[in-house]
Amino acid sequence: MGKHRVTVSLDEDVAAYLDTVPNRSAVVAEAIRVYRARQLERELETAYRAGREESLRIATEWETADSDVDE
Repeated sequence: MGKHRVTVSLDEDVAAYLDTVPNRSAVVAEAIRVYRARQLERELETAYRAGREESLRIATEWETADSDVDE
């Protein structure tokens, strides 16, 4: 995988910390990966909740039909 140089603006405290670490690029890359993973987890949780609500609605709708079926 290739590298791509970017310029970002940081708050002073974050920039000061970043100046103390040996491999700034690795720290920034890891922070972005963690941020992205958390964001994807939130999106997945939202989708599961929406799917759960729809599943409950369908189950409730068909509950009476299921009770009419002889086993």
